[in-house]
Amino acid sequence: MMLCVCVLVCVGVAGAQDVTVDSLLAKVITEPNTLPYTLTADFTARLNMALSTGQVPVHAVGTLFESRSANGQPRIRKATITRLDLPFLVRPFSGAVRSILTSIIENEQRVAEFVPTLDIFLQEDRNDGRYVLGAVRQDIITEIMTKYHQQALLKDQTARRAFAKWLFAPSQRQQIVRPGPPYAMRTVVDDTGVVHQITLFYDWGQVGSRLTFVTIEGRPFWREVTSNGTSEIAGLGRVYGTMVLQVTNHCLNCQPR
Repeated sequence: MMLCVCVLVCVGVAGAQDVTVDSLLAKVITEPNTLPYTLTADFTARLNMALSTGQVPVHAVGTLFESRSANGQPRIRKATITRLDLPFLVRPFSGAVRSILTSIIENEQRVAEFVPTLDIFLQEDRNDGRYVLGAVRQDIITEIMTKYHQQALLKDQTARRAFAKWLFAPSQRQQIVRPGPPYAMRTVVDDTGVVHQITLFYDWGQVGSRLTFVTIEGRPFWREVTSNGTSEIAGLGRVYGTMVLQVTNHCLNCQPR
């Protein structure tokens, strides 16, 4: 009985939010400004790697190149590290560390990539033009709804979002932990579709990024990015790290800013 009441109440709340969620997702997926451009900038990266022997600080300096060659084409980003400072004991692994840093910068975690596999709901309207969206993997929602004999609602998007919101709560989170791709996601977006924060939840931990931007000719570009994640390094095993990337000297279409 309590489950039925919860679903009915949550569905009623989610129903009022559907339009807002869908419009936000549409903006996140479809970038409004797709005109061709080129951007160059400088960056400084500080990476703290957590090893079994303790924290290892890494400092890198380099250049960033970003471009879109034609309308509708995906954005390309390339990082070139010109200086890499490592503690003496980690220098034999400099190639692997350089590769990790480059990969973090170039391979941005994009909310749009995960949208088709998630049931997404509005978790919070912050009243400052930003919104917190929560999400749970669709196959998990289907499994839980079937477990609670709600098969008749499996194709009801509002009901699925209500279940996702209920299961995303910390008190219910253990029901949705699964191996494989992210079982849940939390992201902060603004009313133009720009993503300011993303956290992906895995059964082994969390990875995510927090971003701030500089706006040039109506386009947002990275100003600072804080990311945490994990990678495998031969000889060191699984390495956890937090990176702070600061981007300066933006030059859009050869016009320094």
